[in-house]
Amino acid sequence: MTATVVQGFRRYEFTSSVTSFLSNLAREMNTFPYVDPNWKVTYFPDDPNSQPRAYNNRNQTYSSPQGAVSIENVNNDSLFFSLCLNLPYQYNSSGSSYIQGYQLKCGLNRSTNGNAPYPDIALNMGEYTNVPFSTSATGSSNNYNISYKWTIFPMKESIFIFGEATNNLGYAYPFRLYMGKLLTHDKEDPAVEGGFIGIFSHAPVESSSEWTNNSLFNVGRGVVKTSRNNKKYELYNFCTSAQATSPGAGNRYFISPWYVYQPKEGVRGEFQQMKSVVFKDARSYPDGSMIDLEGKRYHVFHVNDQQQPTNYKYWIDISGQTRYIQPYFFDSNTLLGDGQRAILFELPTEVSN
Repeated sequence: MTATVVQGFRRYEFTSSVTSFLSNLAREMNTFPYVDPNWKVTYFPDDPNSQPRAYNNRNQTYSSPQGAVSIENVNNDSLFFSLCLNLPYQYNSSGSSYIQGYQLKCGLNRSTNGNAPYPDIALNMGEYTNVPFSTSATGSSNNYNISYKWTIFPMKESIFIFGEATNNLGYAYPFRLYMGKLLTHDKEDPAVEGGFIGIFSHAPVESSSEWTNNSLFNVGRGVVKTSRNNKKYELYNFCTSAQATSPGAGNRYFISPWYVYQPKEGVRGEFQQMKSVVFKDARSYPDGSMIDLEGKRYHVFHVNDQQQPTNYKYWIDISGQTRYIQPYFFDSNTLLGDGQRAILFELPTEVSN
């Protein structure tokens, strides 16, 4: 494990398989002296929401629970997230049962049972909202326990998780996950703004009604706790501009936020403390360095583009449904042209005594 602490900002790095990811996440963020000051991560190895059950026979279980975490902000009770590892399982009494790919069931509200994981997004919207780690194959077992290099960026009111697969690249999705408060562009009623909290991953969330136009799948899409009209579990798109190369000469850097928008509302806000940029000369700002732009200081994280899976173009959710997606987080999966794609994380402002 590597932990970097810069100006109150923490960056955790470790390598683990999918099945040990959540336990490692909890351990690394709770290890002295690098305990994160904003987030408490608790691991639940026997969480019932992580127990695989056959989608064609709910009485049949596969293996033991896969484990789950609750992620709670120590300064803001409204920021509470759950990640429950699970997998689709088809049971056949003749012995030809099979499993089809690890995925995370997610939640962004507390349960009535205190701080136990509660994947309310999956429970209220359906298993199509889960976050897959890899593609799947229909009619046969296809369950790779892929190893990822993980980089975790916990911020004051959000967390960003970045994973790059180190094996099974033909099946592995490049893993990206933002969880947290979103920054509004317009002044909103505090009661409305308080629900502008979301989960956004590399796997666009699909719906069977508003999002049936195929072109709408080629864009990032996640779930927000409540819309401006107080609709719970609203789908919102997100996008950034990570293709325009910044020459750097004359301090010319073109940085872009991750805009969060809904077709009926337009752009409502953006991810907190995150910007995208492409450096023409990466040597000037290596990974882990700092850059001052527009009166703010940022931590630089170089993004190495991972090719998309070549085996299959879909994943299978826990209900047994096939989900065709185009993984998406930047405005293209690979950088078009020269330069170095990077994410800039805004550092906390230092206070002088």
